[in-house]
Formats: sequence, C-alpha cells, structure tokens
Amino acid sequence: MSKYPLAGRMTPVNASAAAECIHCRNAIGVSRWDKLNGFLVECPSCHGYHGRRWSARAVGAASLVLNGISFFFTMRPSRAFIALVVWATAIFFLLPKTEYAADWIQASAFIIVFLAPMIINMALLVRHQIDLDRHPLAARAS
Repeated sequence: MSKYPLAGRMTPVNASAAAECIHCRNAIGVSRWDKLNGFLVECPSCHGYHGRRWSARAVGAASLVLNGISFFFTMRPSRAFIALVVWATAIFFLLPKTEYAADWIQASAFIIVFLAPMIINMALLVRHQIDLDRHPLAARAS
C-alpha cells in the first residue's frame, strides 16, 4: 500500500489537471492543491512518486513566520488540521503550567513550542526529498 495518493489517469474530462510523470512521461491527473504545494502522488503507470522539490529556505521561513499554519504547506489539509489542533492544544496546556517554574524551564518550553512546527516541517521536507528521488521500482517495493 502506498503512503501517497494515486494520481488520476487522464481522460478528456480531467485534461486541465494534466501533468507529465517525471519517471515515465505519461500524462497523469494531479489536483491543483497537490500541484501548487508540490505534494507527492503515485503515478498509476510506473508507480513512481511525482511531485516537485521543496525549498528548504522557503519551508523554514514559512515555519518560523506562520508557525502552525505552515503545516498546510507540508501536509495534506486533513493531516495539517489535526497537527494544528494538537499543536495548539499542547500550547494551551503546556505553557500555563510553566508559569511558576524556573526561568530556564519557561525559556525551554517556549523554544520547544515555537520551534516545533519548524522541526516537524523540516523532517517532512527530508522525507519528501528522499521519496522524490526514489526509483519507481524501489518505491513499489516499499
């Protein structure tokens, strides 16, 4: 079972969503959201992963500036929403408990909360780049 969604086969109806697979050069159907963010999809012909490379600087800058909202640039919407809710809940319950703690604990908690989206997004960026470079036969075996 693939960890990425299967791209649609091209028909005259979905020709506007056409993209060329980077491995087999067949036409595949990719949604606008996936194309905009460069999310990986599995080619139905060669079973290789199709998408575009992400810029580490752009993902890092978005993670620092937009914090939790940056999950929508590195995850599909349902998972990004869940990650955002979990992250906001952790902030809501973690930071008030450090109010009467030592200063170094408060500073550590704030740094962890502030940098958590960046660390998560950078891990997703590395996984994205590794999967994008994977040969279709290796992708099919995993």
